[in-house]
Amino acid sequence: MNEMLLLLGLGALFGAILNYFHFGFSSGFKALLTTGDTRNVRAQIWMLATAFIGFSIVIANSDSQGFIRPISLAIPVGALIFGIGMQLAHGCTSGTLNRVGQLRPISLITLLCMIVGGVIAAYFYQDWNTWPKAEPVSLGFLEQGLIFAGLYWLLLAWERRRLGQASSLRSGLRLNAFLWAGLALAIVNTLHLALIGQPWSVASVFPFWGLSAASFIGLPIEWDFWDYAMTHESSLSKGLFEHTVSLTTLGLIAGSLFVTLVDRRSRTILPQNLWLSMIGGLLMGIGAVMASGCNIGAFFSGIASGGAHGWVWLMFALMGNWLGLKLIAVYSRRGLS
Repeated sequence: MNEMLLLLGLGALFGAILNYFHFGFSSGFKALLTTGDTRNVRAQIWMLATAFIGFSIVIANSDSQGFIRPISLAIPVGALIFGIGMQLAHGCTSGTLNRVGQLRPISLITLLCMIVGGVIAAYFYQDWNTWPKAEPVSLGFLEQGLIFAGLYWLLLAWERRRLGQASSLRSGLRLNAFLWAGLALAIVNTLHLALIGQPWSVASVFPFWGLSAASFIGLPIEWDFWDYAMTHESSLSKGLFEHTVSLTTLGLIAGSLFVTLVDRRSRTILPQNLWLSMIGGLLMGIGAVMASGCNIGAFFSGIASGGAHGWVWLMFALMGNWLGLKLIAVYSRRGLS
């Protein structure tokens, strides 16, 4: 019971931070690629660097383990698919869960499609899991520091080129909301690692919820024949309130809902097309399972753990975001929206 409440509480903190500060990964990538505004993504660099330091301290002084995955061909392919879905659905996995907590009905449909997509990816597990892969690569402080600094410099240069100048993430002692959100997420993710023994993740909840729902309603499908189900048997056999990722995910929705109910500030409601949101949800569910995580487990927690696979995920996810924006533009020009 104590661990269940702890997981729900940590998830609620994630959801409250995302909602209160209006922080989204997909919106940051969209601003970077369309207008050249890099404030959100630069805040993500601060988030990653802060979490990397926190993770390193926790891992060095405990039995906690981060996410350092083999660099499989499935990671770039899955990240590319996920990135396309991010823009089609106007949100990543955490962003969609956040908007579910904001009581936006279309985001609930997107979430259901992510679950279906996760089950589809799990069904074809043996096909993509046999693709070529290299051994996991762990990056140290020097390598990570050079990447963080180099990316930050490139982002500043990109914004100056597109907008004439680069906006600051602080005004005097006052920090930008994106930076507050990034630092807060890094601290809570470090707490998650220290208290639970593993970082924050989301993607594994999609096949878990899908398979659990199918079993609950008695669909005539033999899950035992699925390689994914057999490989992840110990995780899939747990109940909803015993499954770590389910609890933090439910907590995230609850935390976002709490902020929605108590914070009356006006919110920007993005126009979302139902069909694009459904397709985006399916792609995100498929891509997240294939890529060993989404923007949280593979990107945020992966890079914070020192995993090189997280940087591979980012590179291909950004390509996917660019393609997703192009597809939306074509869709709009043809008068289909």
